Amino acid sequence: MITRLTPETPVAPTGRNSAARFAAAAVFLLGCFTVGVFAVRSTTEGLMLIGALGCFVVYLTGPQRMAWIAMFLAFASLPALHLVKQIGPLSVYAYQVAVLLAILFLIPVARLRFSRYAVPLIFLLAVFFFTAMGTVWGNDPDRTFREASFLCEMAAGFVLALLVVRAGFASESVRAMSVVLWFSAGMVMVSSLTGLQLAGRAESLQGETGVAAMRIITATQAPALAVLTALVVAQILGRAKLSAWLALGLPAFTITALSFSRHALLALAVAAVVAIAAKFSWAVIRRTAVVAVAAIAVVAAVIPAALFLLQRSPAGIWLSEQLNAFSHRVFDGVSTTALEADSSTLARLHENTNLWRAIAESPLFGHGLGYAYQLPFGRPGDFTATLGTTYAHNFYLWLLVKAGIVGIAVFALFALIPVVRAVRAAAAEATIAAAVSAGLLVTCVVNPLPLEPASALVLGMALGAAMAFSRSAAAVPSAAALAGQPPAPSTVPTAAQTSG
Repeated sequence: MITRLTPETPVAPTGRNSAARFAAAAVFLLGCFTVGVFAVRSTTEGLMLIGALGCFVVYLTGPQRMAWIAMFLAFASLPALHLVKQIGPLSVYAYQVAVLLAILFLIPVARLRFSRYAVPLIFLLAVFFFTAMGTVWGNDPDRTFREASFLCEMAAGFVLALLVVRAGFASESVRAMSVVLWFSAGMVMVSSLTGLQLAGRAESLQGETGVAAMRIITATQAPALAVLTALVVAQILGRAKLSAWLALGLPAFTITALSFSRHALLALAVAAVVAIAAKFSWAVIRRTAVVAVAAIAVVAAVIPAALFLLQRSPAGIWLSEQLNAFSHRVFDGVSTTALEADSSTLARLHENTNLWRAIAESPLFGHGLGYAYQLPFGRPGDFTATLGTTYAHNFYLWLLVKAGIVGIAVFALFALIPVVRAVRAAAAEATIAAAVSAGLLVTCVVNPLPLEPASALVLGMALGAAMAFSRSAAAVPSAAALAGQPPAPSTVPTAAQTSG
């Protein structure tokens, strides 16, 4: 009889393990002493040592927990804290360090062949090439390394999701995301009600909608949209449960709604179309109709009831303002007439004109990362006069400017290989990941996720999950977690499998 152990198989402690634990305890005590010494002399070094020691403890107690810490640091709607360290022209965020550590911790657990990392590695090499090109051609180093760091972050998100799923920690990742979403939904609600300043942006919609509502955009917006999209697709495929909607859908909807973003409708629509096309059947059509009718019925019943119960109370006034602003900006704002007069749309059309001009100047390899494709304008210090010269809302035109046809081809391989493989896979989890990835990729036409901190990580994780779930169901432990369903018998991780 032969016993094969999975990554999660418990192993009985041996003498060598006891010695290792003793050594770890000794290192822990030595680290505590060192932290105390440095903390007295220098706060910065002391905090860094404390963080390093904490990471070491996490590694000993459960390496996958570093991934959950990274998710919280990256996606949680936190107060405006300074969690970034400037190293020359490169800005290093705390969550980026945590993501890198999580990858290093999970690589020996997942034990994947090197070929599994080929797709993100090719993309990463391309990023290094165009970063070097931008540096050699004299582009602004701060802008060059800023853009490169977010593209590298997308590749890191790909690898992180691949490792998490393949190591059998998908269920735990869903629970961790639920904590992040509920915490962030509470913080966003408090910010909307009291004006608490969160890391991100808070924009008044008074001038645009005539209503005193605040548009709150934090790092949680992208993961909330991804989770909400995944739940809609899972419902279409018959894989979502009410508990999943309560644990994930409610906070994700709250965060998405208070961001007042029109691209959320685009992501949901594209993901639904991909799911229907991938698993086309009358049952899928029926469930899609049920989802649409149920959503309309819930909105038609809950909102009037809430307004009636709250009446003219402060909470009732706040809710009425949010609903009016959402209807005006999101629903009415997608009409052709509204878009033609929308200042944001007109500014993006002006951006696109400058982008096409820059593309024509160097179509094959582009101008390198950090290239300023338009002149600064507006008041000094405003976004349009600083980062706006290198930033663009259409990610694909931006990539053509910076990396040309070669760069866009490499990105196509990076993004489409996981999606195509996941669409062709039989598992529902693969279809969910593919649909979410497709929705996010389409929104990059108007909302450049790869050019924003944390949002780049979300897109990378969606693509990595699609790649991981595209394997056979038996090879992916806990693959049914996102849909809120118990795993099928073939996907349940076992402590040991025997064969005679």
